[in-house]
Amino acid sequence: MKHDTFAGYPADSLELPQRALLTAWDCLVRYQEDLVLVGGLAIRHLTSPPRDGMPGPVTLDVDFGISIAASGGQYASIQDTLSGHGFRWDGKRFIRSFDGMNLFIDLLTDDDRQATGTVMVDNGLPVSLIPGINRALQCHRTLRIQGRNLIGAHQAHSIRVAEAGPLLVLKLNAFGGRKAPKDVHDVLYLAMNYLDGTEKALEAFQAEKSAGNPGMAPALQALAGHFQDADSLGPLSCAAFRMDNRHLDLDRREESLRIREQCVTLAQELLRN
Repeated sequence: MKHDTFAGYPADSLELPQRALLTAWDCLVRYQEDLVLVGGLAIRHLTSPPRDGMPGPVTLDVDFGISIAASGGQYASIQDTLSGHGFRWDGKRFIRSFDGMNLFIDLLTDDDRQATGTVMVDNGLPVSLIPGINRALQCHRTLRIQGRNLIGAHQAHSIRVAEAGPLLVLKLNAFGGRKAPKDVHDVLYLAMNYLDGTEKALEAFQAEKSAGNPGMAPALQALAGHFQDADSLGPLSCAAFRMDNRHLDLDRREESLRIREQCVTLAQELLRN
């Protein structure tokens, strides 16, 4: 689930998904080698915190890339395991209502052949196919993440988090498909606030080209088609998201233009061979 502006996300829009992450990672111990964290929570843990008053990572979801070969064998399936922690399968994703807020766990996979559709993993669980997930499974870092789980217990886990290169590809692909403003915000925030620095984030994206990431072609198409100038869809979407749709107000013109030009400059760097 995505809101169209940063202001649309509740103040605890990172805390509760992280509690869901710690709950899920702990109970899915037999699947941990087949899982990698992607999406907004991955961006949170790969970046430095936002400056005061600046928009940072937000999400209502826990997004996992999962190996197409994942299976619990003779043990409880993912669906059975998560259902024991209050997450119900709605046919597309896992949902749990918590403190009046819906939390989501999404599973994404990649068969290195198809660009869309679903495939069965773990004894019959239909999972969406997203090109580039296998690269996220291959190119990740392990981070120590700690906090409370959904029942309030303190936990600390070493969690596999997709690296900047595969994440940038996935986020650009997402924007190229559904045109959600949050995806451009995520791309810009990850590149500008990456723990290892912006240059390393750019290098990681370029490395995905030589690695043959199957999501690279549509990611480059999104960059070339939607980031030509400050009035293109990508930059305008980012400014709209960060500025609560006031990006065209005359009294905020300089702020809007700064955000949009940052998007254009980043796109030019990412498109560079």
